[in-house]
Amino acid sequence: MLRRLWRGAHRRWRGRTDPALREVRLRGGMIQKVVRVGDTVRRRPPANADFVRALLGKLEAAGFDGVPRWLGIDARGRDIFSFVEGAVPLGLGHHDDVTLRQAASLIRRYHDATAAFCEDGRVACHNDLSPCNAVFRDGVPVALIDFDNAAEGERMFDLGYAAWLWLDIGNEADYSHAEQLRRLRLFAAAYGPSIELVPLLDQILLRQRLLIEMPFPWRLRGIGIWARRCLEATLRLKAAA
Repeated sequence: MLRRLWRGAHRRWRGRTDPALREVRLRGGMIQKVVRVGDTVRRRPPANADFVRALLGKLEAAGFDGVPRWLGIDARGRDIFSFVEGAVPLGLGHHDDVTLRQAASLIRRYHDATAAFCEDGRVACHNDLSPCNAVFRDGVPVALIDFDNAAEGERMFDLGYAAWLWLDIGNEADYSHAEQLRRLRLFAAAYGPSIELVPLLDQILLRQRLLIEMPFPWRLRGIGIWARRCLEATLRLKAAA
């Protein structure tokens, strides 16, 4: 017993004195605590941990560099990921045409890379393709992070959520319907020539309805209210289309 207590105290002391072992809380992490330790990130395994570990391993083997690497499990049972250098937005906001094209291209490359090991034309949907889950360098989105909701699915299902959040659809104060439709066409074209506007809007509406119906803890209850406002705005946008 004394030996275990000593070892625990020794590890805590080393963590305070050795920068390579010091834990730094990362901003964001709405659902769970995420820390940086040296050049790694540590977090509790999500419910889909096995899927995420396999997914990141396959992407690494395929040479796709737009995601972190899974490096194993630490002594506290947390997943260890490589730290991706760059900036991560804390909220939604305006992205210019160049950034929207780059984001759509990154998502397309990610989907195409995962299609190689999914069946029936499906992909590994990230399922939370927000700017807040992208790493930027010099204003350019270069990597996707936080795969807690990843699962096999249809690429349009994933793309609809991405378009909603990257374009901040529902923000009618800053964008006219004509301007938002122009941006949506640009985003769809950058992802791929086969994406049509109305089916993409239908997927956005689907993702909004699913989020509205999702039970949230009291501290996150505002998400459902926000999603409902976005849905009403998206219906007006679709009517304008």
